[in-house]
Amino acid sequence: MSDAYAALEIDKPAVLIIGGLGYVGRYLALYIHQNGLASEVRLVDKVLPQLAWLAPEFAEACSQDKFMQADATREQSLPKIFTPAKAAEYTYVFNCGGETRFSQDDSVYAARSVALSLALARECARRRTPALVEFSTGMVYKPPSSSTISSGGCTEIANLKPWLKLAKHKLAAEEGLEMIRKESEKQGGKEELRYTVLRLAHVWGEYDNGFLSRCLCLARVYQEKGEEMKWLYGRELRINTVHVSDVASAAWAAASYIARTPSTAPELSAPSGRVFNIVDRGDTSQAQLAAIIHAIFNIPTGFQNSLISTFAKLNLESVVDDVNEEMLQPWADLVSEKGIKRQGPIGPYMEKELLRDYDLCLNGEKAVKVLGWRAQIAKMDVEGVRRVVESYKRQNWWP
Repeated sequence: MSDAYAALEIDKPAVLIIGGLGYVGRYLALYIHQNGLASEVRLVDKVLPQLAWLAPEFAEACSQDKFMQADATREQSLPKIFTPAKAAEYTYVFNCGGETRFSQDDSVYAARSVALSLALARECARRRTPALVEFSTGMVYKPPSSSTISSGGCTEIANLKPWLKLAKHKLAAEEGLEMIRKESEKQGGKEELRYTVLRLAHVWGEYDNGFLSRCLCLARVYQEKGEEMKWLYGRELRINTVHVSDVASAAWAAASYIARTPSTAPELSAPSGRVFNIVDRGDTSQAQLAAIIHAIFNIPTGFQNSLISTFAKLNLESVVDDVNEEMLQPWADLVSEKGIKRQGPIGPYMEKELLRDYDLCLNGEKAVKVLGWRAQIAKMDVEGVRRVVESYKRQNWWP
């Protein structure tokens, strides 16, 4: 038994979080800190804490003494990154890093996401790290049929057909990890890769700067203009969600599971055995989000008719350009009028890839049954989204 495995039995795990100042990474650090789960934590990020838009509640969890500025895609950086301050080796490694922006060139995702995942996997295999947690996306699945949606959504063995460039490269990273795992098995016990993959629904929560933040910023502009906010496509289009605090608890549960489960266990024999969908119980749809927006901003909301939606689908780039042209200047005016000197990491800029007519509908039962995990925030609701807006106000991001 390695030193790391012995530490797993008698001490709290030593934890390494790559991308530790990113949105998921900081909440994972906060979850570990608040629950006293780790013997030590290192947060690795290319961004300095002073530039990461950290809210005050992350001050202790993401303190300077836990932070290391480094690029984990650079092989020469890995020995320093993977050397703990106290423990012999890290017990749990969480990869929260990589490119999270949409509509980037393939080369950007390959260099910043796939290369990162493979570099970490090789290092974890060489060190025989008890648990590597890789964050992926539910957008790797083939868009589900109506019967799949009615039966609870895509399970972990559903057909794979990524519908975003980001998702395509997330799947490439998953496949690369499995190849490294198989290669490590041939090393006669010298190497071992113990990994698990979390395929996430749309992640949201306080200080959100992703999918939900764009919607809220658009709603603020529509509110100011006194106009109706209309969605493309249908009311029932699924946009399943999960709160970021629940992602953090799921990641810890997954690390604990993979660390204690023998690699030879039958349930890990297929790659899908290492995969878990992480989603709340709300089965969020466009209709639900529209109702939330209406309640918070007191503006009319609705849906474009099928003719306009079809036109948009066929002319997506020009439609997105028109929306951005119409919305960005009013948002900038609102920010200026509010006296915000340093504009926050949120805004109404819309990415073409975000306006796809595809359902994100995930079945999360496996995580419940195998990990013993369940989303504590069962669904996205009005009060939860109000708290997101209030978090923007506290940071002086909101006009």
